Amino acid sequence: MPGRAEADASPVILERLNRFLQEVDTLAANFEQALFDEEGQSLEDSRGIVYLARPKRFHWAYEEPYEQTIVADGKRVWFYDKDIAQVIVKPWNSFSPDTPIALLTMARPLEEIFVAREIAPEEMAMGARSSRQWVRLTPKSSEATFVDIRLGLGKETVEVMELSDSFGQLTRLTFSKVVTNPKLDPKIFSFTPPEGTDVVGLDVEGKKSHP
Repeated sequence: MPGRAEADASPVILERLNRFLQEVDTLAANFEQALFDEEGQSLEDSRGIVYLARPKRFHWAYEEPYEQTIVADGKRVWFYDKDIAQVIVKPWNSFSPDTPIALLTMARPLEEIFVAREIAPEEMAMGARSSRQWVRLTPKSSEATFVDIRLGLGKETVEVMELSDSFGQLTRLTFSKVVTNPKLDPKIFSFTPPEGTDVVGLDVEGKKSHP
């Protein structure tokens, strides 16, 4: 999305964002996810609920239009698709630190991984305009999985994330009913494959289950 008015993120904005990322140990929220092609046409809408806990744990559950769950227990990440009764298991360290989920669960300062620039709200797409403060995060790594990540900051938390990939597609995540630092059951961040589920990647002991 060219033509946006941008400037280096102010120390106040960076401090506020880093404070959120470092002081929020747990989080629970509803989310709506919208995917757009390079021309801005809607491709898919989905929604669900997310739980986060530092470090390296999350439970991301899609409820509509399909039931899919991504769970990280700190060592492994489980990608479960209920419709096809399959779960793909990967080690946590296979996750790039510049991915959106890693961003929300990391402890490292943003400046180590991203270049941060402020974006004027009026320069955002119509569907994202509001009184939020916007920051564009551009990964420093040449192996990053996204071109950039844009964060819409509300008074208390990150309310919107926009992710642009190398194919020109845009993913917009809008969070609601956000609760910071709730007490979460540790079982939320563990995953046991239902009986009959095909396990691909690593088994529950962390060993390869398929060649």
